[in-house]
Amino acid sequence: MNTIAAISTPIGVGGVGIVRVSGDEALRIAGAIFDFANKSAEWQPLHMRFGTFKAKDFCDKGYAVYFPAKRAYTGEDTVEFYLHGGVRIMQGALDAILAQGARLAGRGEFTKRAFLSGRLSLADAEGVIDMINAESAAGLRAAYALMDGRLSREINAISDRLEALIAGLEASLDYPDEMEDEALAPLSDELNGCLAHIDRLLASASAGRFARQGLKVALIGAPNVGKSSLLNCMLGSDRAIVADKAGTTRDTVEAAMEYNGVKLILTDTAGLRESSDEVEAEGVERAKRAAESADVVLHVVDRSSPQDMAEIWGKPVFEVFNKCDVYGFAIPRMAHAHAVSAKTGEGVGELLDDVVSFAVADVGDGELIANERHISALYRAKDALKAAIASSDRTIDCILIDLREAYDALGEITGRSASESIVDSVFDRFCVGK
Repeated sequence: MNTIAAISTPIGVGGVGIVRVSGDEALRIAGAIFDFANKSAEWQPLHMRFGTFKAKDFCDKGYAVYFPAKRAYTGEDTVEFYLHGGVRIMQGALDAILAQGARLAGRGEFTKRAFLSGRLSLADAEGVIDMINAESAAGLRAAYALMDGRLSREINAISDRLEALIAGLEASLDYPDEMEDEALAPLSDELNGCLAHIDRLLASASAGRFARQGLKVALIGAPNVGKSSLLNCMLGSDRAIVADKAGTTRDTVEAAMEYNGVKLILTDTAGLRESSDEVEAEGVERAKRAAESADVVLHVVDRSSPQDMAEIWGKPVFEVFNKCDVYGFAIPRMAHAHAVSAKTGEGVGELLDDVVSFAVADVGDGELIANERHISALYRAKDALKAAIASSDRTIDCILIDLREAYDALGEITGRSASESIVDSVFDRFCVGK
């Protein structure tokens, strides 16, 4: 592969900007455009050197680090330049490197080369972009676990078991009299073990999605029960308009916050009631749609005049009894019921604790499956294994078809059997320079 280069820091003004060059010609190019301040110094692996970067029409003082292939992120010789972070400096530095024979890197090409050189699995690489895009501490933790190779190790453990089964069954086709019984004997236990392992991973998918994308929370209730006030209290700012007049909120109001590391996407809605006002009626319909698309519903009730409990929305409902600073904090005994005061903030922390606990319930410290591509592949592997178990009394050829399908589906996650189009789609999510 030829030598590539790109700016690796965001475009803009900053204290430091980084330009990266990777490939067989990296060290030669670096030597042509960077002079050490110590004239007797030489390039040494993993040593930062101070010197002068020489662009076409300017120079800059900065640092350079040489990473030999075996120690480099990409798996090939790499040099990084740390210069002053001006837009003109970065572009001029990149132009100087390109003039020496490098070409501009494509989206995610540095990480793609790390994958192709065996430094990262495909799932590990997806953890890199998830780290960059994470919007909460929970999202960062899930992304780091993925980038750190935890999922790949889990998938490889299942794949290795399947590979051993496939090898044994294939050998038994060549020597049926000697090996068929030996190959079939552990089949059922092994397949059920692999299936249980996949089920454990899939069980974390909901929590993984919440960690990666956030938990959608809809505030639903009758007019003037304090939904907008509660939203503002949770956010600590006046995001929604609050007034004594019922029906003030006509449209949904969305805002995001982070609480105990989890991103919460809060949606304030119009009060639920029959209305002849066309605009308010549309707001009520939007409120119902918000409840239907949410992960959890906060059914807000005015403690002074409690309404009936929330409708069956087909998802967890938290009963929130508001204005308890005036009317007391006694509440019905039920799961996920909270007395709060949107005015004073009392009880709101406990409500948020309960909501966040729901999002991460029963996860522990295990691997979180947060990527839709991974979930889809795991379900395909699961279906193939179930088919193999169901056909265990049929011919070995039929069993092998199902086992290979399961093996290939798992291989799409790590990259063992991923097609070029799958690999390209993963790295298209990256920015240039990573």
